[in-house]
Amino acid sequence: MSKQNPHNHTNIKLKSLCKHYLEAQSNVSIVNNLNAEFKQGEIVALIGKSGSGKTTLLNLISGIDRPDSGEVWIGETLINSLSEEELTLIRRNRVGIVFQFFNLIPTLNVIENVTLPRELNGSNRVVARGKAQGLLQRVGLGERLNSYPDILSGGEQQRVAIARALINDPDVILADEPTGNLDDETANEILELLIAVARESDKTMIIATHSSEIINYADKVYTIHNGNLNSG
Repeated sequence: MSKQNPHNHTNIKLKSLCKHYLEAQSNVSIVNNLNAEFKQGEIVALIGKSGSGKTTLLNLISGIDRPDSGEVWIGETLINSLSEEELTLIRRNRVGIVFQFFNLIPTLNVIENVTLPRELNGSNRVVARGKAQGLLQRVGLGERLNSYPDILSGGEQQRVAIARALINDPDVILADEPTGNLDDETANEILELLIAVARESDKTMIIATHSSEIINYADKVYTIHNGNLNSG
């Protein structure tokens, strides 16, 4: 099932990772002394019921949340030692994020939504637009460049979000319940598309989902329970 080179380097390393939240005056452990490594080109599924810590773990990897203790490495970079400004640049350049709720900007059309992260990096608008057109063609929306999000279906909006996540050619794609707002048929299409684009471009992808369909596609499947990752 796995198509990547088994000698590919480690892209993400989590060491003794801990994250707690205060709930009703007591400390609740969401991530508890967690260790894991994910290699370049691996598709990793995180399965767990709502509240199990899937989103928290993705937020720790992307630097949206900071751990209470432990380390998060992306390549050679220890990201939890970075400033907020440096973390913003890491997310913009090295991590593509696909959310459950799409998070498109309603006042921008499809191609503007996709090019925005590239333009924020100072890229030439023509270059950014050319890259975005190619990605939108790849996700099946080559004819919808000038449409606005409110007239797109949920599946189409998620396709735009996938193109946006890829525009800066990140090392890592994090997908947080990317099919959670979609009907089953559309969800499967989006899942297959995500897997295909990650495979084609040799990205490390971590998908947090409650969908058991992902088991058919992933190289590694983990359940998250009581703050720990269990394989299988």
